[in-house]
Amino acid sequence: MQLERIKNVVIGVWLVAAVIVGLFVRNVTWQMWVAFIALSVLPPLALLFWWTEPAQTLSETISDARRKTWPS
Repeated sequence: MQLERIKNVVIGVWLVAAVIVGLFVRNVTWQMWVAFIALSVLPPLALLFWWTEPAQTLSETISDARRKTWPS
């Protein structure tokens, strides 16, 4: 759950920063706006889809297996 919170905070900060920069930019062409929007949206999307939980370690796997088979 910790990783999800970190991802959401980073994405939120990125988008807020992009909106603030977009509000203060003047006299730009539509091509520059397309590039700006792409740079504002694509990194958070990449972060959302490609930053995943790390794989379970061997120690965690063994501990889980012992918890499931250990008599209570």
